[in-house]
Amino acid sequence: MPFCPNCGKQNQGNVLFCTYCGKAMPQKSSPAPISQPVIQTNTSPQRVPAPKSRVSNNTKKAVITGILIVGLIIIVLLIYYPGIFPWKW
Repeated sequence: MPFCPNCGKQNQGNVLFCTYCGKAMPQKSSPAPISQPVIQTNTSPQRVPAPKSRVSNNTKKAVITGILIVGLIIIVLLIYYPGIFPWKW
């Protein structure tokens, strides 16, 4: 049975405070439990926002359209003016 360090009276069992004077009783220190790291698993996938494009969709469409037009012009020139280009087929 522990004795109160303040008033010196004997207390019953494992009390936190002296039953006579009310002061805190000293507690026996026990080694701190070793805590294991908690690994959290996320069961639901999180949405990651797509990176913003530097080129807008309208610009991409305009470039593709321009390339197609140039290609068509070259094809038309090859069909109607076969000697316009120096190489032979």
